Amino acid sequence: MSFVPPELVLCILEHGYYTSLRTPDYTFLKAAALVCKTWSGPAQTLLFRSATKLEPHNILTFHAALLSSASQGKALGGCVRILEISIVPASISNGGCSPDDFVALLQACPQLYELVLSINGMHEFEEEILKKLGDAGRRLKALTLVKCGLQSPILFQLLNIWNNIQFLKIGHEIAAWPWRTAATTPVLRRNTDPAELAQRHGAEVCLYDLALSRFPTPDVLTWLLESSADSLRILELRDIPGPAQRNILSLHAPRLRSLRLAHYNTYSAALLRMCTALEELVIYHVPTHFPLAPDLPPTIEHLSFRNPNHTYRNTLQPIIEAVDALPKLKVLTCDKNAEQLVMDYEILKAKCRMKGAEVIVSDMPFWVYEDPVMVHRFPRTRSVSNFDAMF
Repeated sequence: MSFVPPELVLCILEHGYYTSLRTPDYTFLKAAALVCKTWSGPAQTLLFRSATKLEPHNILTFHAALLSSASQGKALGGCVRILEISIVPASISNGGCSPDDFVALLQACPQLYELVLSINGMHEFEEEILKKLGDAGRRLKALTLVKCGLQSPILFQLLNIWNNIQFLKIGHEIAAWPWRTAATTPVLRRNTDPAELAQRHGAEVCLYDLALSRFPTPDVLTWLLESSADSLRILELRDIPGPAQRNILSLHAPRLRSLRLAHYNTYSAALLRMCTALEELVIYHVPTHFPLAPDLPPTIEHLSFRNPNHTYRNTLQPIIEAVDALPKLKVLTCDKNAEQLVMDYEILKAKCRMKGAEVIVSDMPFWVYEDPVMVHRFPRTRSVSNFDAMF
């Protein structure tokens, strides 16, 4: 094994990097690191690339590895591109990572690209910690806030210090106001004068990709998208977009390249009609009797419908009609349940063959997100080919 050329070793390791669920295969990478010295370096590089299984019991071990030596530890820290971690107050000794240790971890990972955060038992970051985080996370491009307190200003604190964020996922409900980013900042009054509200600055981040599990208030959504009118290209919504949300999103809809919807109904269709340059439409719950075709932009090249296993479906007719209505369709992605509707599925495949469109069957869970990179062509996936783009 020691005589295998290094470039071939890396190719082998990258081939086995992902499991079937597109998560890093840490077991494989750990075993590869023990094969021989020739394999150890490349395997460790990939092993530390994505630190996504940090638990309270191994955070200290991970941190110790990054600080193990001026050479080896620093090299491993430079390999980390993705970090997933839970933050807890310093008073909680075994619940996760304290704010101070979090700062130290970011400082030890200078090339960090994507951060996935869960905040437990903590309302906000102190100003001293924020100053350190601002410098340590200056290269971050992707942020996922899995959870924090309903009234916590942490999201707004982080967006104020990390203006380079382009990929943002919010996995919980936001009920705080963006202008209250510190304990000393006065709470925005509900009856604030419109002139006063207009003077408050919006977020400075220029978002390319935004995924929302729940809609924030209209004022907060407006604040969040203030600087993204020319940059937002991918939008994912788990909530149904009502009139207030569609009014805000109407500014961005004509430039969207991809729209991902958890539910499709009259309100969703109204938003879809605004997306006149759409290249990709992903729907997670396709209704049986609500037609898609009348509202589809003809620019769509990738159509994906992914119903959960527990969802009953007895026809693919809405999808068949959608394929007929899309002159530029190149890829159709469906779940394995579609194959069980044998007659409809054969018709669907025949329609796609006539258009020269590829049919992809996938059971990838909807919570497995794609790599946060700029898209050249849809569908976007998790792939080692994206590694070079995450720098």
